[in-house]
Amino acid sequence: MHLAAATKHAPPKATTAPGLRAFTLAEMMVSVLIFSMIILAMIGVWLFCLRWDELVCSKVGASDKSRMSFDQLTGDIRAAKWWRIGSATNAASFVACTNLMDQVGNALKLCDSGDTNSTAWTVYFFNTNRSNTNYCWLCRETNGVSTIQIIAQNLTNTGLTPYSMTFTAQQFNGNLAQDLQYKYAIVTTMEFAQYQYPLTVVGPGYYYNYYRIQLKAASHCPN
Repeated sequence: MHLAAATKHAPPKATTAPGLRAFTLAEMMVSVLIFSMIILAMIGVWLFCLRWDELVCSKVGASDKSRMSFDQLTGDIRAAKWWRIGSATNAASFVACTNLMDQVGNALKLCDSGDTNSTAWTVYFFNTNRSNTNYCWLCRETNGVSTIQIIAQNLTNTGLTPYSMTFTAQQFNGNLAQDLQYKYAIVTTMEFAQYQYPLTVVGPGYYYNYYRIQLKAASHCPN
């Protein structure tokens, strides 16, 4: 009688289909952390780009605004046959600086005629008599035209620049002229409290501590 040896077989191993294994709690927490860091980084980059875009737009807007505003002033100075610097609250109240004194004032009178008695003049003046705001305007008024043109607005005097919001006549070496010759450079410096397109406030804590534009021009055909 033959006895067959009993064979002991190991139980079959459980198999799991690929992709059906679940994350452990630690793996899930690490995955969520990495995902959150990526999202926060993307939001940070997006906010930085928005801020940089506003910064660039403000610079472009300021440059474009200043170019459009001061092209006319530059053109009027270059075309003038004679000019006077003085003080004024409007064109009718203009009083010129006399000879042998510093040619400094808040107003500039230009004329493209060789006749000093000509009424074909244009006056630029800084208007500080405005009750609705602490800032002033640079205005342009032409004889025979009732409308006053605003060249620049939201101007202020921070004291950072000598002769801010004034017109001066300067010699070639930068010294102030003291006579009524017309072969000098007309200089004006403006400091802005804010400018538009987009509206940007200027001062400590903002994009710019101050924003300043200085214009220098001379007559191309003085008498």
